[in-house]
Amino acid sequence: MNLSDIEGILRRVTPEAAASFLIRRGYSRRGRKGENIDVYVDSSDDVLLLPLDQDASTYANRLRDLAELFRTENMSLDDVVGSIVLPDSDIFRYRIESPETAWGHMRLSYTHEAIHALYDLLKFTAAGVSTRRTDYRAVSELAKGYADQCHFGQTEYGSFVLKVFCPTNPIVVNRDPDEPFGRISTRAVLENLDFLASDKSEDPTEPLPPTLNRQVASAVERLRPRITLGVSTEVRVRFSPFIQSQLPEDIQRTESTEEVATLNLGPFIYSRAQSVRDRLKKAEEFEREILRGYITNLHKDRPQEATEQSHEITLDIKYGFRWRQLRLRLLPAQYRQALLWQDHNLQVDVDAVVDKRSNVWSVSRLIAIHPADRTKESPGLFDDRPPSL
Repeated sequence: MNLSDIEGILRRVTPEAAASFLIRRGYSRRGRKGENIDVYVDSSDDVLLLPLDQDASTYANRLRDLAELFRTENMSLDDVVGSIVLPDSDIFRYRIESPETAWGHMRLSYTHEAIHALYDLLKFTAAGVSTRRTDYRAVSELAKGYADQCHFGQTEYGSFVLKVFCPTNPIVVNRDPDEPFGRISTRAVLENLDFLASDKSEDPTEPLPPTLNRQVASAVERLRPRITLGVSTEVRVRFSPFIQSQLPEDIQRTESTEEVATLNLGPFIYSRAQSVRDRLKKAEEFEREILRGYITNLHKDRPQEATEQSHEITLDIKYGFRWRQLRLRLLPAQYRQALLWQDHNLQVDVDAVVDKRSNVWSVSRLIAIHPADRTKESPGLFDDRPPSL
């Protein structure tokens, strides 16, 4: 943003857009002061004044004073303006620091590839969230809507930043009582990056995050900077303190505290992503198995890392004349169902591609998971029908 002309930019922001932003931040309209000022208050009775006359000479200055109130260490002024004019969004930053990025410049050839890779990373992760499986051939409309409604932001000096405004709820859908679809997808992107940046990605017995598939690993590998000497990369996500105003009243909630997740990607994430991609590509040549067994371990501790949202489970499955252990990770909605299945001691069918190279098997690609007795579950849960949109 050209800060010398911030007033010129704010002059184009409508009062309706600013009012919508305030409502999303937990403010409500209390009344009017004079003819051209609306009064907004929050739950603590803090008062904000919103100018209404866009043609007034003082409009831009008044709007800037209002925007400055939402500026924080993790929320720059241009982020605030972007949040006012865009639908409610989490701000995803992929930062590259190298000798050539000190002035905010990056080679065009790399930037072209990186932007497309980021789009695929977001889209294919969202596809895993929407279908609750990693075996899909076509990206769902829900995942496409999330990726297509992401907006590209401006870079920042001192490094090169690919900034994306990721919508929290691009298509209104109530799939999880805690968070909307876009937020779950953004958290899943972080979980995939965190796994690929860690030593766990080199261990074939470690269950993959439930939305990490070959397309996601390929997108991360394509983000590899062309210059490697003196390069560091990190991801930072500033989560919007949204109000789920479009969800049913009994599950609406407001997040009042600022949440920021930072992940140092390290020097090996791109080679590890390539290895996982190759491993998954090879796994596609394995035979698909339908295995039956019992859940023996739910690992009920909540994920500790801010970047981790899925939960691991272990099953004892019958394979031939032997019992084997099988490990996999599930998204929160699936995990809650697994809790019920174990409580009722139900046999579970797992339809998946399985990595059998170690004593403890792991799922490389999950197609479906459900009780062996389908009458014990809610209709249509994790079956082969496409999810409703």
